[in-house]
Amino acid sequence: MQDKEPEEFRENTSIFQIWLLFRKNTIALFSFYLLTLLTLTALFSSWIAPYSDNTQFVGQELMPPSWVDKGQIAFFFGTDDLGRDILSRLIMGTRYTLGSSLLVLIATALIGGALGIIAGMLKGIKARFVGHIFDAFLSLPILLIAIIISTLMEPSLWNAMFATLFAILPYFIHAIYRAIQEELKKDYVIMLKLEGISNWTLLKTTILPNITIVYIQEISRAFIVAVLDISALSFISLGAQRPTPEWGAMIKDSLELLYLAPWTVLLPGFAIIFTILLSIIFSNGLIKAINQYYE
Repeated sequence: MQDKEPEEFRENTSIFQIWLLFRKNTIALFSFYLLTLLTLTALFSSWIAPYSDNTQFVGQELMPPSWVDKGQIAFFFGTDDLGRDILSRLIMGTRYTLGSSLLVLIATALIGGALGIIAGMLKGIKARFVGHIFDAFLSLPILLIAIIISTLMEPSLWNAMFATLFAILPYFIHAIYRAIQEELKKDYVIMLKLEGISNWTLLKTTILPNITIVYIQEISRAFIVAVLDISALSFISLGAQRPTPEWGAMIKDSLELLYLAPWTVLLPGFAIIFTILLSIIFSNGLIKAINQYYE
């Protein structure tokens, strides 16, 4: 068996110690388990959902949730105006809302991280020029950029994902760019550069570890924005189309039933809010654990 380098042992030890600190935060740990469960639900939704998301039960339209009078346990969250099981549609919706948001997040983390690092390591006029370009993008809200991009394409969930990705990227790249630029101005970094350290070594051993918290914060923010924007684009008919059970599209399709059958609107909304809250609690707990480790 090949021996590990000392750096590998230190890295593994650091991750393990951060995990031990993170585990002490019961709420954050619980949110991590729930997020993992939601991710697994998105992967295996077809096997978990009790019914097909588009199966219509004739005569069971607008059935209230099971805990309400006249509700049935067979339709735990009730049915919509077409007799479709709400629970099944919410479960299948994790594949579209959560799944698509995770894909956008992965692409943002990889592409945005790489471009942010490249931009951050620029010097002189190039760095100032790139900074001004990012400042121009920051004057527009992310959702507005996503809407503008979506109107140029055919309404679909995939196009909503691309629009959301392109809208988030400038903000993500700018955050990494600014974090690296701030690190490069610090005295100990300047001293290392005077000693002749290479840019790659400086980036790997000093800068990237020091912007870890910023990176995690931006990833969490990007995920939240992705969930909200994909749902919002579907809500205004620029994203997922009928009969796709994306959570934003489910709210749009049932909005006129708000007073007659409020569960058809509130439950998808609660699913969006619940997912966002879990992400916030988990990321805050992880950042707190990292801060405690380096204190």
